[in-house]
Amino acid sequence: MTKLVNKQENQVWTIKKVLLWTSSYFREKGIESPKFNSECILAKVLNKTRLDLYLGFDMPLTSHELSEAKQLIKKRANFYPLQYLLGETEFYGHKFIVNESVFIPRPETELLLDEVIEHIEKSDRTEWKILEIGTGTGIIPISLYKHFQNSPITVSITATDISKDVPENFKANLNLHKINNIDFIPSDLFQNIFDKFDIIISNPPYISPEDIENLQNEVKDYEPRIALNGGKMGLEIYSGILNDASKFLNKSGTIFFEIGANQKNDILKIAIETNFKITRTKQDFNELDRVLTIKKG
Repeated sequence: MTKLVNKQENQVWTIKKVLLWTSSYFREKGIESPKFNSECILAKVLNKTRLDLYLGFDMPLTSHELSEAKQLIKKRANFYPLQYLLGETEFYGHKFIVNESVFIPRPETELLLDEVIEHIEKSDRTEWKILEIGTGTGIIPISLYKHFQNSPITVSITATDISKDVPENFKANLNLHKINNIDFIPSDLFQNIFDKFDIIISNPPYISPEDIENLQNEVKDYEPRIALNGGKMGLEIYSGILNDASKFLNKSGTIFFEIGANQKNDILKIAIETNFKITRTKQDFNELDRVLTIKKG
């Protein structure tokens, strides 16, 4: 790392040189997509877009900029998540603030949102009451609200989370998107819920405690365990929701789950035991079952 800012070498560190050096360094350390990571980090340090970097290849960095870049590069080389370094991520075409208190949104969750939106748009109904369990960053309710913001369909959304650290990040994203009419209720599943809904959505923790240690370093070492640990076989939250969901669903209400690979059959058993049925399964790009649509049996 010292080579990047060694003044004795008496060389000018341009954007191009820093990008090339960082990409090579990340590659040696086993960081996936080293070029993309180096571009994102340098763009943050210089407050530029990634495109701007290539338009100003020969621009030299100041000693302060090099020092800041070095700190971020060192953290990323130790597998600290890029999204936490940047303080933001993209989901469903929108920017969201993320910090260490929340699980980093994954592209697969866009499939969950797709299924909910398709379900709503296929119906003749124009008013929907929606509950999301385990909101984290708030990406699902905010993206859902923004999708229907200028449509004749009205979505009334309540988001919940058990984590005490979530509201700050959730509120930051509400402020970022200038939304003030999504309700947040701190709740362990349905503990503080006293209403009925047309749709219940959840992308809960679904990793078993044993499997957490087999995850990538970025995940197991830095993301909050409460957002990963789904209890025995990763199924405890699904079981908890399905056991009580009937009390909180309107007639013909629907549940949408994002699930882990190979969990469909186990969740099917829980659904049958609690008088629900799986009516639709959505696979991800690796042809793994990823989203379940569930209705009363």
